[in-house]
Amino acid sequence: MIRIDGISVKAGDTPDFEGLALRALHIRKQDIVKTVLLKRSLDCRKKPDLYHVYSLGAEVRGDENRIVRACRNAKVRVAEAPVDSLEDYLSRIGAPKGALSGKTVAVVGSGPAGLFAALTLAYLGAKPVVIERGSNVEERAAKVERFFAGGELDEECNVQFGEGGAGTFSDGKLNTGIGGGAAAAVVAEFAKNGGGEELKYENKPHIGTDLLPVVVAGIRLKIIAMGGEFYFNTKVTDIGVRGGKLTSLTLEGERSGVLETERAILAVGHSARDVYETLYMRGVDMTSKPFAVGVRIEHLQKDINFAQYGAVRSDLPAADYKFAAQVEGRGCYTFCMCPGGEVVAAASEKGGCVVNGMSNRARSGENANSALIVTVNSADFGGGALDGVAFQRKWERAAFAASGDYAPPVQLLGDFKAKKVSSALREVTPSCKRGYKFADINACLPPYVCKTIVQAADIFAKKIPVFNSESSVLSGVETRTSSPVRIMRDEKCDSSVYGLMPCGEGAGYAGGITSSAADGVRVALACAGIYI
Repeated sequence: MIRIDGISVKAGDTPDFEGLALRALHIRKQDIVKTVLLKRSLDCRKKPDLYHVYSLGAEVRGDENRIVRACRNAKVRVAEAPVDSLEDYLSRIGAPKGALSGKTVAVVGSGPAGLFAALTLAYLGAKPVVIERGSNVEERAAKVERFFAGGELDEECNVQFGEGGAGTFSDGKLNTGIGGGAAAAVVAEFAKNGGGEELKYENKPHIGTDLLPVVVAGIRLKIIAMGGEFYFNTKVTDIGVRGGKLTSLTLEGERSGVLETERAILAVGHSARDVYETLYMRGVDMTSKPFAVGVRIEHLQKDINFAQYGAVRSDLPAADYKFAAQVEGRGCYTFCMCPGGEVVAAASEKGGCVVNGMSNRARSGENANSALIVTVNSADFGGGALDGVAFQRKWERAAFAASGDYAPPVQLLGDFKAKKVSSALREVTPSCKRGYKFADINACLPPYVCKTIVQAADIFAKKIPVFNSESSVLSGVETRTSSPVRIMRDEKCDSSVYGLMPCGEGAGYAGGITSSAADGVRVALACAGIYI
């Protein structure tokens, strides 16, 4: 395949991909077999004149290298065809299909890391047993909706726990900073299981909260069809160790008992604090790691669209943004920005209030929201392995005390700056379905975090003037941005207990859906002695 990058077409115009490829390659129509869209991004640098930038793949008749040389264009090169699925990727790297034939491997957790570890194990011939403390995604979605409507918190099945992991109730973003075939295979697999072909070419692909349950269920059914098994509503409460090696997992719930196993992939997510505590007590080597805390900030989506596009553009999707700044030596950045989305109550522990953001595929909501968060490290919360967990819990409980409920404390940005409780809303109405309560969020976060948020909002307003509007709505607190713990592993993905293999975001080795899933692939391959 020949890859052609950097093809600009005015946004709103319908591109003729074959014609564009013919002109770029200087070949005749009969010399081209097929044209494939590989990438599409939106260039807003000359707003209000906006351009889609495409990368195309062309299958041609004749010598690809000769055609590329004749073009004398750095944006034209011979390239591999895009990865079409996880199975395609495993075949390309030479992973033997029966490498783990007949072996049973436990996978603890069914978020992106756990699901893709299990799917990879199944392709390698193993029988994965996936142990998930929460419900399957269909039952989980119903429980979460009841919670959003004011129902009780289920500490085992909620926005954080259950099939699909924390990412199920998010925007379903798949863009990632990591490269490589595993990440491409993950995106292709999501596309195949109901996510849509556009995931494979959009520069910032996202599945959407409304489609994620369908996609997750599709992957589960594929794993089961290949011999895998799922234990839902079952959590790991202890591990058996003999001579430094894993021997068993103690299970509690629907499948209570002891599961004898010499291999377990640990993909529990960043909120499984009880698992961290159990492993720490069992002497598993772990350390604290930096993370970030802060708030969700909401604006009207139409204001973000106008700022980013320079005009009203009904033909374009809801606009996003991504900002970062250093303020007095401390980092502050926007995170998990959800165009046309909503703020969600995301608690997993009684007496703690947490927020996150999500949006459906259409991103058609009235508000835009994003985390506005500040980095913290051991100098802020202490050097113990679980000190970051205690730090998160402290501020989540402060937010619950301020709100009196799992609905978040809310404050206008102008009042947050003035350190006074808001008394009325202005242009922006909070989107959280659980509701909200006016409170002073300054009491729910460390003073240095609050100060940095105020300063960073003013910096980001240089890019989007409405960003620091006094009527912008803040909701607190955003604490589950990444794992506060790293469970140490060696080059073969084993922890200090041989056979226990930490994986994904919860273990401190990924951040986001795609990188977590790719790490699941990596660790599953390591079970077969294949290292990528």
